Parts: sequence; structure tokens; C-alpha cells
Amino acid sequence: MKRFFYKISQVLFILTIPFLSLAQNPEGFETMAKRMADKTVPIIKSSQIVKLQAKGKEIIFLDARELTEYNVSHIKGAKHIGYDDFNMNSIKEIDKNATIVIYCSVGYRSGKIGKKLREAGFTSVFNLWGGLFDWANNGNPVYANNKEVKTVHPYNNNWGKWLKPELKSKLD
Repeated sequence: MKRFFYKISQVLFILTIPFLSLAQNPEGFETMAKRMADKTVPIIKSSQIVKLQAKGKEIIFLDARELTEYNVSHIKGAKHIGYDDFNMNSIKEIDKNATIVIYCSVGYRSGKIGKKLREAGFTSVFNLWGGLFDWANNGNPVYANNKEVKTVHPYNNNWGKWLKPELKSKLD
């Protein structure tokens, strides 16, 4: 009988594994992220990126947040392009066939910039689903000054609710 319960507990644990990543984001995050994403730009999830990187896929990350947000933390190697002051000249050196993942805090701003990139002829542009908030909430590393850090700029107090509390940096 003891062995039966042990086997049952193993099966239940294995069945819960796919749902563990859903628990990484605050309640309501999934609904908000779906609403914010621009439907004209393909979405890519952080788990997909991690798998691609493990296979050696080269990905160019573009950060569509403002510089104050980027300076707190960003995905390693990401190029800051901004949102309000975005200019296509800032990415003229990027091959139009390169795999590009663009992100912001939750996916809204990056979706708008992603749409512009696709209209300009970039062929492999993806919007990071849930933005940097989802990336960090799911335990993926963020960097500042080439060093891993533990916080993310919350954009403002209202939007910061989508970050795990321990990840929120102080607002200026």
C-alpha cells in the first residue's frame, strides 16, 4: 500500500510540472499579456528562446523600453532602441533576415516597434510574450553593465504589479 501511494504521488508531481511556469507570474498576468500583444507580430515565449539558445541559435535582442528602464536591467546583449524616440537608423546594421526578438516591459511597446520592423522588410521579428516582466518572473537572467542583477524597472507603480515583488527596482 505504501508503494502505491508513493507511485501516485510521483504521477501527481509529474502532472503538475507543466503548470509550474504558469505560477511564476502574478494572477491576471496571462490575460493582460494577451491583451497587450500586437497581433500582427509573431509571439515567442521565454521558454522557446531558452531552447533556441541552448541549440546555438543566434538571436538579436532589441529593447524597446526607455533608457532609464534599460539601465536598470535588460536581457544580456540586448541593444537599446527605445520607444518614444525609436529611429530605424538605430538598427541599420542589422541583417533583415536575422532572428530578432524585441521586448519591452509587457509586450505593448515592443509589438508596435515589431510591426514597424516587419513593414520595413525584416523577415524574422518576434515579440517576447509578456516582455521582460515574464522573462524575469520565470527566473531568466537580466543584466546591467555586463553583470547579472536581480531587479527590473517596474515602468511605474501600476504596471509594476506584474513583476514579482522581489524583482521590482525602486522608481527614481
